[in-house]
Amino acid sequence: MCGRFVQHADPEIYASRYGIDDLSTLERAGHGFNVAPTQSVLVIRSGPGGRQLASLRWGLVPHWSKGPDNRYSMINARAETVHEKPAYRSAFKQRRCLIPAEGFYEWQATAHGKQPYLIAREDGEPFMMAGLWETWHGDDNAGTIESCSIIVTDANDLMAPVHDRMPVILDADSHGAWLAADNTDSDALRALLQPPPAEGWTLHPVSKAVNNPRNDSADLLEPVDVAASQ
Repeated sequence: MCGRFVQHADPEIYASRYGIDDLSTLERAGHGFNVAPTQSVLVIRSGPGGRQLASLRWGLVPHWSKGPDNRYSMINARAETVHEKPAYRSAFKQRRCLIPAEGFYEWQATAHGKQPYLIAREDGEPFMMAGLWETWHGDDNAGTIESCSIIVTDANDLMAPVHDRMPVILDADSHGAWLAADNTDSDALRALLQPPPAEGWTLHPVSKAVNNPRNDSADLLEPVDVAASQ
């Protein structure tokens, strides 16, 4: 499960670092330190002119659904079944994307309620979560919605004490294969959907202020003393 994440870098940083020339679909950028479902997030995808940096709604809306306000609006897709579930299989074949982040949050159930944790790279650098995107066409009033979902898999050894699931995080060598529109090898693509090694990552408890998506500041990234707050 991934219900919140951090995406605070300037879009130009993602563009320069990941070989993106086409910013034409970047109409809005709703990124920050506490990105929540239904907000706009930045994704990298393949387009006619190469890699695009686009802004999509987080919560995939299948093209055949009635719209974003029904049970088919999904923020996560399970790696084990993403290739066969009706809501995801078409996007898995043709519309894969990368979702840049500087961290993500997960909650651990405790006797004192759910405690949020931040998971990030030790060096603070951005990483790429595997995602899918879709286009939904409504009537004249509803318009068109481009949306996305984050693929999740089993937790690695670092994450496992906190939660049993985590986003699929692709290393740089896998970015091209994941984005390639002509890559139709389902087995090879599914083989990429693994948790990252625990080495090089850090995890620490953060303030429960992150529970409220209206809170969005760098202070949310700071570690807290869980024992002192109980």
